[in-house]
Amino acid sequence: MSENPIYRRASYGPSSPEVGTRGASTRRRIIEVSLELFAEHGFFGTSVDAIAKAADMSRATLYQYFPGKDEIFLELLDECGRALFRVARRIGPLGPTEVGFDNLNWWLGEWSWVFEKYSTMFVQWAVVAASESAVKPEISRFVANYNERVSSRLEESKLVGIEPRVAAMTMTALVHRVNLFIHTDRVYGRETQSIVDALSVFLQLFLFPETPAAVLHSLKLRTVGTGAITLPDRPSTEGLSLADRTDGLTKRATNTVRALVEAGAEQFRAKGYHRTSVDDIVDAAGFARGTFYKYFSEKQDLLTTLCIESADRALELAQDLRKVDFTDPDNAAPHQWLKSFVEYMEHYSGSIDAWTERTADSKIVHGLGAYGQASLDASSLTVLAPHPRNYPFDPILSVLILRAIVVRLPEAAQEMKPPLTLDESIDLTLTVIRRGFFSSIED
Repeated sequence: MSENPIYRRASYGPSSPEVGTRGASTRRRIIEVSLELFAEHGFFGTSVDAIAKAADMSRATLYQYFPGKDEIFLELLDECGRALFRVARRIGPLGPTEVGFDNLNWWLGEWSWVFEKYSTMFVQWAVVAASESAVKPEISRFVANYNERVSSRLEESKLVGIEPRVAAMTMTALVHRVNLFIHTDRVYGRETQSIVDALSVFLQLFLFPETPAAVLHSLKLRTVGTGAITLPDRPSTEGLSLADRTDGLTKRATNTVRALVEAGAEQFRAKGYHRTSVDDIVDAAGFARGTFYKYFSEKQDLLTTLCIESADRALELAQDLRKVDFTDPDNAAPHQWLKSFVEYMEHYSGSIDAWTERTADSKIVHGLGAYGQASLDASSLTVLAPHPRNYPFDPILSVLILRAIVVRLPEAAQEMKPPLTLDESIDLTLTVIRRGFFSSIED
């Protein structure tokens, strides 16, 4: 497996006789300023002009060091990617033993430390990877290489019942997504170390369901806790839903509004909310700009309507989840629920991302997003908490892990080469849930 940098080109820095040490300092200033701006405004919300201004230089000077914003991002990605590879190289033997569990816990702790150090890049990594962009293929290449490294370690561990390459993809997808929750304040106040420890227990059982309870008690883990999930108040959305907007309209006008909303969902999903313009929406829907402004005041107005739909659908899925028994392999309900959830995520991913990334300056959007997530989390708690366990377990932390599984794993499975089909992805998701949460552990 190649461990070359994510992006390689001739450096205009210390190795260049024309620039030397001073040039290297300037180059580093550009990178550090860019990182600050990515943290504040996001990758897509940061312009080359803004970077140049913050670095106190002209655009022409910046272009002497980087051809554009994409190359700055890739150099930062290369830096944090190298740190992850260093951690991967030091993973010790894994297995259903105290040593194997300790090595897994150590690796997750080191990963968390890297994520903390490069949190801005990892958050933006997820944002960029979810949208069509010039740097997305480089992110995909790095993820594939990293998964190959982890897969090699898992092959040595003699897994039973799951392929090493699939297990590696599952591990990295969940670890990255859970860390993303930590750094976007979606962990109900839990501390990072307790989350790492809970994820250690879950992944140990996913990889080695035969692990004895004594092994899971061998480390001083901070995974035991209690608590409930309280739904926040749903914000008032009077006059903003699709039904409100089309009330009293002709059938033709109603279809026009619906077409604009669907086009908005499609464009937000493909490009991200920030990069989507009103022109993109009307072009996709086949209308003129004037038609859009007849029914919506601005792009964010349409986003609000989508978020209302998303929150309503999340509540429906949450109610259905309470009836699902994941422990029954002969019951079709878990597969059907997951399929419905995947369809939900695919359709509303653009509006969900606008909430999680805070790219929309709207209290209503933020409130609807928080309400929808808490609805699903509260139902997850009713599914996970009652199951008897004789090992360290914090129901709230398990909710975070289940959220990461259903949100990210089916998508990551379909990004593999060769990709898993939708049904295969859902079957894998069920396997992960059952092995990690519902394995029969012996004392």
